[in-house]
Amino acid sequence: MIRLRNALLDTALACVERGIPVQAATIAGAPDGDWITEADAARATWDVAEPPNLAISSCPAVAIWRLPRIAGAYGKRLYEQERPGVWPPTMKLPDGDWITCTLQPDTELGPLATGVEYIEPGTPVVIPPSTTLDGRLRWDGSKFPLHALPSADAVLSKVLRAEEEYVELHGQLG
Repeated sequence: MIRLRNALLDTALACVERGIPVQAATIAGAPDGDWITEADAARATWDVAEPPNLAISSCPAVAIWRLPRIAGAYGKRLYEQERPGVWPPTMKLPDGDWITCTLQPDTELGPLATGVEYIEPGTPVVIPPSTTLDGRLRWDGSKFPLHALPSADAVLSKVLRAEEEYVELHGQLG
């Protein structure tokens, strides 16, 4: 089979060029090797007939956040209603929660919605266009890492507002 384009290699190289470390991962999402920060090492890992999945981690260039199912979904809609110029890459997880990426916060963030979790540097997160046991992963709203990232406050403040509105309407979360 002739593959015209290797999207995993393209994504890995784009990440490395932007200072985002990458790591090979298995189909189950487990890390499979060391963190890679050089283009030649990325080419050696992903420019193969059957490239491994691709994982990234929070670093100075990107903050990765796990958002709860309901507040994350509604917060995303609130953010979209503002018609922002910069869309956050967002991926729905099999359990209904969300992964989103932003710039690292410049200042201390205010209160966060219940269940919002910062993914610490060194913790791998498998990203699109990887394929996992649950199917092919896709970003919703961005061509990460090619597009710019929004500020953490711009995205996370909408998730907090979504949680507050949900509790006001329903009396409790989830």
